[in-house]
Amino acid sequence: MKKLLLLSTLLIFACNRDDDNNTDGLSHRSFNPPTWIQGVWEIDNVAVDFRDDDFCITQFGSTSCLKTIIELSSDDPNFNINVYEEISATRYYFVFTHGPNEITSEFKKVSDISINSLQYPFNNPTILNKQ
Repeated sequence: MKKLLLLSTLLIFACNRDDDNNTDGLSHRSFNPPTWIQGVWEIDNVAVDFRDDDFCITQFGSTSCLKTIIELSSDDPNFNINVYEEISATRYYFVFTHGPNEITSEFKKVSDISINSLQYPFNNPTILNKQ
């Protein structure tokens, strides 16, 4: 139940994109997950989908993507939307700001088929497996 509540909160926010080169931190209004993390990662009934320009969560047959939130809010130049990212060959970290809300998430590569989610959408460090 906690996972569902946390994942539901995620749907209110968004992230950014970059390549596999190290970045000290980039801020923009889009997601740019590195290629090594792109794809679907699962644990139990939760799937995290890193696309080339999006971050999506699927749970109980329903998928929510942060890019949609960015697009729906993009018409208002006064609405604060920001995706801050740090990218390396083994780590993807982002802070997604949507209005007064903020989501911080960090993923570390364990192997080609496993990543460790250190923050949102899970409360504790969680291993996800590539599908």
